[in-house]
Amino acid sequence: VRAGQLLASMLRCTRAWKLPREGLGSHSPSFARVPVAPSSSGGRGEAEPRPLPLSYRLLDGEAALPAVVFLHGIFGCKTNFNSIAKAFAQQTGRRVLTVDARNHGNSPHSPDMSYEIMSQDLQDLLPRLGLVPCVIVGHSMGGRTAMLLALQRPELPAPHLGTEGLRWALSGHEVLQGWSDLRL
Repeated sequence: VRAGQLLASMLRCTRAWKLPREGLGSHSPSFARVPVAPSSSGGRGEAEPRPLPLSYRLLDGEAALPAVVFLHGIFGCKTNFNSIAKAFAQQTGRRVLTVDARNHGNSPHSPDMSYEIMSQDLQDLLPRLGLVPCVIVGHSMGGRTAMLLALQRPELPAPHLGTEGLRWALSGHEVLQGWSDLRL
């Protein structure tokens, strides 16, 4: 019961997390070079935001095994997982996907921003890449997105793992050994 209450509370909070309608503004030099998708909500809140074509890197592996999808945290990007994704693909033979969330890395920027729309972006991307079902590993913002995706579309992800509570003192070898002990 407590877990259900926690998830319901998280869902209410994610619905409230939105960027201003006018977006982050072009006055910021870091956004001057980034393509911004027009808001699909038309400023009146009538239409649903549309999924964006996310930037990703897919490492090849055995198609019969569920793929592993890594989702970064709020100040991250898909390259945060380069080393672990490469090692994981080599050691397990699985396909491994790293994704830039909207408004992060090389993915398009949009004034529409919420956990719900980030989940929708993945609901669009994963089937298109033939990665259903998959195992999702999310850190912080990515973990919350993974939880919401699992609630909205339980058939998409197999078990998911949020990495917010992992000890950062672990070496890469210890992390990979821990992964190999999991039954994915």
